[in-house]
Amino acid sequence: MSGNTVLAHYTNDQVTFSQVDKKKDADTWLRKELISIQADIVYLDAPLSLPAAYYNNGDSYHYREADKLTRAMSPMFLGGLTARAMSLKHALKPLTFHEIYPAFFQSEIVQSIHYKVDIHLFIAELHHKERFVLAQQPQNWHQVDALIALLIGTRHQKNRHQEIGNPAEGIIII
Repeated sequence: MSGNTVLAHYTNDQVTFSQVDKKKDADTWLRKELISIQADIVYLDAPLSLPAAYYNNGDSYHYREADKLTRAMSPMFLGGLTARAMSLKHALKPLTFHEIYPAFFQSEIVQSIHYKVDIHLFIAELHHKERFVLAQQPQNWHQVDALIALLIGTRHQKNRHQEIGNPAEGIIII
């Protein structure tokens, strides 16, 4: 209900942003938006699985291999976000969901000192690494992270991505 949920997608080859209004149910809003744009693949900045120990296939109850390799927060520490993401994936079963991590993409691929500091300078640096046309400039860092999610998805569909983690447990795509 904080207004942090953003969807970035292509409209006529331009990136557009939709952001939930504050005090609105973000999950309901996101479901409606995904149906409205006729999405078939979703790249989500949230854990979509739990550590393997919860499936009697590992020792760590806190971190997945992907979390360790990307220095991500544990899905368990992000409890509510993880539960919401897994629930959304289950509720929208016809859609394909992939977990992404914008901050790690930034640190590994973009490597900008302007991330989370200056949106305009960061977008300029991001544009040097990836090709995209914006219908409007991002107004906040949530929109920037949604843009990165979309670019990771584009890289994934063009086989230019990296998969991090154990596929049996859950991978993060950058």
